[in-house]
Amino acid sequence: MDRPLHSVRTRLDDFLADLATLHYRHGAGLATELPVSSLFATFPELSAPDTFAATNEALAKARTKDDPQAVRRIQLVRELVASHVEEALAARPVEVVATLEAQARLPVDDQTLSFSEAQAQIPREPARGRRALLERAVGNFLWENRGPYGDRREAALHTAERLGAKDYPTLREDVTGIAFGKLAEAATETLRRTEDAYRDVLAYVLKKVDPLLRPLPFGEARRHDLQAALQAPWMDAFFRREDAFPAVVRWLGEWGLTPHADGRIRIDDEDRPGKASRPFVASVRVPGEVRLVLQPRGGLDALGSLLHEMGHAQHRAHVSDTLPMELRRLGDASVTEAYAAVFERLLLAPGWLKRYLELATLPAWDAVRLSAFQALTVLRRHCAKLSYELSLTTRGPSTERAEEYADGQRHALFVEPHPGFFLQDVDPQLYVAHYLRAWALETRLTAHLTERFNEDYWRNPAAAAWLKGLFARGGTDDAEGLATEVSGTPLALPEAGERLVAILNR
Repeated sequence: MDRPLHSVRTRLDDFLADLATLHYRHGAGLATELPVSSLFATFPELSAPDTFAATNEALAKARTKDDPQAVRRIQLVRELVASHVEEALAARPVEVVATLEAQARLPVDDQTLSFSEAQAQIPREPARGRRALLERAVGNFLWENRGPYGDRREAALHTAERLGAKDYPTLREDVTGIAFGKLAEAATETLRRTEDAYRDVLAYVLKKVDPLLRPLPFGEARRHDLQAALQAPWMDAFFRREDAFPAVVRWLGEWGLTPHADGRIRIDDEDRPGKASRPFVASVRVPGEVRLVLQPRGGLDALGSLLHEMGHAQHRAHVSDTLPMELRRLGDASVTEAYAAVFERLLLAPGWLKRYLELATLPAWDAVRLSAFQALTVLRRHCAKLSYELSLTTRGPSTERAEEYADGQRHALFVEPHPGFFLQDVDPQLYVAHYLRAWALETRLTAHLTERFNEDYWRNPAAAAWLKGLFARGGTDDAEGLATEVSGTPLALPEAGERLVAILNR
């Protein structure tokens, strides 16, 4: 039974490099197709139930020995194999969806837009009537083509069957160690504790977009209104496109880092058709070849996205190259998302905004408050998504889930969503749980940085050196263990919400 596991370990690095390259080329606008199924066909062992069974046996043996690193390495491979059993089952629907979206032409008023153009324009369209048309065009397209999106979600249920699990959440809980029931309870509590502050600021930002807009249940605000408000267009003069990247470069330099990490990070900032509107990272080789894809944009939200993805890139580029392959390549996704969030949460530091964007005190504090609201909106949205996605991956992608999705988002965000997004607004492998744990961990990491290096830790090279030390550990840490190491206490999601509420209430 060790043979398939040995094959996976031998070939995994090259396979993941090829997979990352495919996603890079597709997201960067260099290829319209995403031929993942043909790549999976070259490495059938990675997505074979027999390989998963082999990892179970290997893990049981490793646990009888006093070798925590060996246990960790097998755990990470085991989680990856479970994920790739699903990805192989989903490969064809993923290709169909990618082709559908690449070829779609959506009529909006007197224009015909591509799917990506229409979706990217929704939050940036100032005219509410046209924004509604854009949302309707995208939402209706998704609803009319829900079959392929549903096939992708069905792959989760088939994976649970193939690997002998009671259901999909049970499988993911087994391979990740995440207690979904406990996390769902924490998400519900987070929604409760943050509701009043969220609704107060929501009413304010909606009025900034349109004086007549009001949240649900008494108003008629829709999700596209909230998306427009989250862009904070009234702050655009302070967050110009040409200033964002130089500000981040200057900060990194003063902190003892560089945007290219001595050549390990390759930045693709060319403007080309079909390129993803939001930045992303493709880890071709870790730590040697990390691709950061940017489409330079202005605005507060765009700066947050740039910082977030720079955090991912810096983490991957500073993983120790002496680690075993599994610890370089794999890990608890909550940890890398937490590192990215540490970078993004610099927008909650008025001193950082003053120093690197040269904002005056008043606009700096306005930006901090808006950034806290943006973060709280995303947190509440994902708190609602967790319970929905647990239901989706247990019951399957029937049309009844559309109302369940809409109802959850309606109660969390107090705006009306389009139900057509119910199968698109989902990340594979219940990744929503990783986001929630990441924000809880980021709260602990930032608190530690502040306590140890003062509130302006972001200009202290010793703080960057401490963080680089964590980066170097790769996949050694899980979120719970790292939270306990830096704070002495386990993760607590409601604390992440309460921190944001405290900023909003200043």
